[in-house]
Amino acid sequence: MVDTSQIIPVLVGTDVNIYGMARSFHEAYGVKSHCIGVAALAMTKDSQICDVTVVDHFKENDEFVAALLAMAKKYGQPGVKPILITAGDEYTELAIRNRAALEDHFIIPYPSVKVLDSVYYKDHFYQQCEDNDLPYPKTVVVNQENYEAKVATLPLEFPVAMKPADAAQQIAMDFPGQRKAYKFTAKEQILTMLKRTYDAGYRGNFLLQDFIPGGDTAMYTINFYADLASNVRQMTMGRQLLQDPSDFLVGNYVATFIEYHQDIEERLTKFIKKMGYTGFGNFDLKFDVRDQQFKLIELNPRQGRSGFYTTASGHNLIKPMVEDRVFGQPFTATELAKNDFLWLGVNPDDAVANVTDPEIKTHMQALIDAGQWGNTLEYPADKSFLRNHRIKKYYASYKSRFAAKNEGK
Repeated sequence: MVDTSQIIPVLVGTDVNIYGMARSFHEAYGVKSHCIGVAALAMTKDSQICDVTVVDHFKENDEFVAALLAMAKKYGQPGVKPILITAGDEYTELAIRNRAALEDHFIIPYPSVKVLDSVYYKDHFYQQCEDNDLPYPKTVVVNQENYEAKVATLPLEFPVAMKPADAAQQIAMDFPGQRKAYKFTAKEQILTMLKRTYDAGYRGNFLLQDFIPGGDTAMYTINFYADLASNVRQMTMGRQLLQDPSDFLVGNYVATFIEYHQDIEERLTKFIKKMGYTGFGNFDLKFDVRDQQFKLIELNPRQGRSGFYTTASGHNLIKPMVEDRVFGQPFTATELAKNDFLWLGVNPDDAVANVTDPEIKTHMQALIDAGQWGNTLEYPADKSFLRNHRIKKYYASYKSRFAAKNEGK
């Protein structure tokens, strides 16, 4: 029997990522989670498997630390530290950089500041890839002082991808045309957006990259958990099938196949061990048909936004962490996902209708018909009428979101 009194989840955020983690805790151990954020979003509001504390200015450093220490005092038990789980880049970075103030009160299953800085900033991450012979897109790094000269002599063919090295700093800003990633067909477009971003106050580097051909179905994601000795206890790889049509969620996906690719998963397992990474992490990759390689795009120092695909496919995302950090169970082997499964972030009919590849469409429908699919937010054990009504409306809203996107093509 598992002593569930030792498992006290405190979840930072109230979005779909956090609900997936609350559901993972509840499915595995039957425990209720305690969420905290700047607002009670539809995903967690009125839930029976988690409660929500709203804190004004929670994203400010001092408020963040003070509010979490109050949560630890409220929910912690003698000899039992709550488990701190974060969603999103901003909250994760705040938790990691405030580890000294928090670690006496929480279990924090995320990497150290040293490791964070080596992977969080994308220019640093690509240097890690270079040093470890891992494939990544050809990249030119520019900054506020040199971008005009470097764009003038850019050694890349168009189209060119562009993204900020410091995603959290850029995404927190507000300026026309802001995106987490861009695709450009001319130097003038690059110069315009760089000037606009730097004029808005951004101070980090930008990455200009070879654009890897292929649509949504060329994108892949990997969730993993590495223990205190940097052994990868769990790794699940998914093939992305369909991007969220909402403008404010560009770059997020709403349909994923579970797939196993031995070579890249083994290489990344060794990479994680070598760099001394601990805790949850999420790789984004793109398959390049030109050389038949998976190219690394980024490493997020947290579970992915759609990370519940891991739990939904039968590989509970939080169990390896609890076994490691709460109960001190020794590492035996890496749990890998090799089963055929479909995770969805929209209703099945909307997903199938908006995927264009006929083979993928057929396979999706076959998995749906066989019951080998799942989503994050519709959890039978969460019996809140208000919340479940809201979630049905949320999923139903995607029909009009896809229609609006398709009309705008």
